[in-house]
Amino acid sequence: MTGYGEFVVGGVLMAPFVAYAAGALAIVLTLRPVLRRVAFDRAFANPPLANLCLYVLVLAALIVLF
Repeated sequence: MTGYGEFVVGGVLMAPFVAYAAGALAIVLTLRPVLRRVAFDRAFANPPLANLCLYVLVLAALIVLF
């Protein structure tokens, strides 16, 4: 038995990474209004790339912590 717990959605086994990715997306989407207020986008030359990097950082943090 592995240490990873799969979950079932509609009879399909899903890897834990899917839950981490969805959780990271939810966290980043809730942070976006706050980041707009502090002018996060204006601090970077390529704001979409900065947003992607933020998503990857949050995803990595979720994977490491859980």
